[in-house]
Amino acid sequence: MPPAASQAEVNLAPEDIESLHRLFENELRLRRVFVSGKFAIRERERCCLLVVHPQGGSFSIEAEAVYLRAEDPGAGVGLDLVGLDADKLAGLEAFVRQAAESQAEDNDRTASDQPGTRNIYARIRQLSLPERQKVARQGLLSERVALERTFGGSVWEALLQNSSLTVPEVASIAKKGTLPQPLVAVIVANGGWLASGEVRRALLSNPRVNGVQLDRVLRAAPKSELKQIAQMSPYRSQVRMAAKKMLSE
Repeated sequence: MPPAASQAEVNLAPEDIESLHRLFENELRLRRVFVSGKFAIRERERCCLLVVHPQGGSFSIEAEAVYLRAEDPGAGVGLDLVGLDADKLAGLEAFVRQAAESQAEDNDRTASDQPGTRNIYARIRQLSLPERQKVARQGLLSERVALERTFGGSVWEALLQNSSLTVPEVASIAKKGTLPQPLVAVIVANGGWLASGEVRRALLSNPRVNGVQLDRVLRAAPKSELKQIAQMSPYRSQVRMAAKKMLSE
């Protein structure tokens, strides 16, 4: 449904389908999002968030501005997605999943169309346990993605040992609520990974990140991000309170 005439519109336009999928997992499904840019909007003002599909089409959600940064660097608006009830969330997930599945099918089709190339998922499924661990530690991005999708948490530890692991891959693992504490500790202890806002947001959404680990993640965030964390309701109360306490120090 289009926004009311008096309601501001904030466009969120990911560059590609993978970016859209990560946004859903790390922010949108938690009923909040930060949109970079400069917007004519006031704090606590209602607006329409328009999620734009990289291949065309859009999905609208009523939102409320809870954090504003008008100047660069880091200009943008933090939104609470007040219109994202259970039914709307299901619709948004279908919108995102359909996009992700379409991309995966296109990738698989491209691979299978190449002469002499086996479908990567078929090859990955046939790996023995030692072979899985080796691929996780040394494999290329396409192999790592197929490996994690096929075998899930059993390869997380080995993946985190891969020197080529990208920030989105780390963030994807970091948000998993079933991530064992020793692996949470591995991610939190890595200063390079904590320097990424995407990884920090993923960790803060994980209920297994508490105590000293939570403190370390928050201390890696700039003050402007701490203010956003303290105000955005989708974060656990424990996270918001810790951020507020840190701001008052």
